[in-house]
Amino acid sequence: MSASPVCPRCGEVLVVRPGSDQAWCHLHAAVTPLHHTPVLDHATISAVTVDARVPAWVPDPMPEGWAVTGLAWGGEPGARGIVVDCAGPAPLGGQAEVVLVAEEPGTGLGAGYAGLPWLDPGELVAGPSSAAVQAAGQRAALWEVPTSDDRAVFVGEAFGVWLWLVTWPASAAWLLAEDLVLVDLRDRVLPTLPLGPPSDHLLPGS
Repeated sequence: MSASPVCPRCGEVLVVRPGSDQAWCHLHAAVTPLHHTPVLDHATISAVTVDARVPAWVPDPMPEGWAVTGLAWGGEPGARGIVVDCAGPAPLGGQAEVVLVAEEPGTGLGAGYAGLPWLDPGELVAGPSSAAVQAAGQRAALWEVPTSDDRAVFVGEAFGVWLWLVTWPASAAWLLAEDLVLVDLRDRVLPTLPLGPPSDHLLPGS
């Protein structure tokens, strides 16, 4: 079900010993391997989320013409970080993409997608928030994270773990202009959940 695991912070392909939930990256030392599936289907989503320790966030309803285009998870069994990638048409033309990351502290997944050198957001989550989403019925405040010009990054906390939202291009942050509602696929995989072709941004460093 899983392709070769990679570093959650830089995307380097890792060698993982059988039975171990740790691997070694030559840049980031001991890391939780990030697994992903080259073929996305509802059965795979169910298998990954059934025993996950963190939410698997997806917009509901999905923006018009959008689909889930990738799934990645850190640690197995019992994923400690889950990435859901969605893509679709942007309002002003072209394609837009959003990566939703839920992770336990110290995993480094969200920072990898954001292009940041540390594990957790730390002092970035302070002061007035920049946006908010509804995550499984609860309001989750988000803070904008300074990063490269090709993307927009927001981070907050929901259900006791970090929630990251990364968009390509940066202008795709228009998704947060209205109340974005997220549901947790651990509760149920929607039978009508649209699935699309693999994403170019599913792995950190891509």
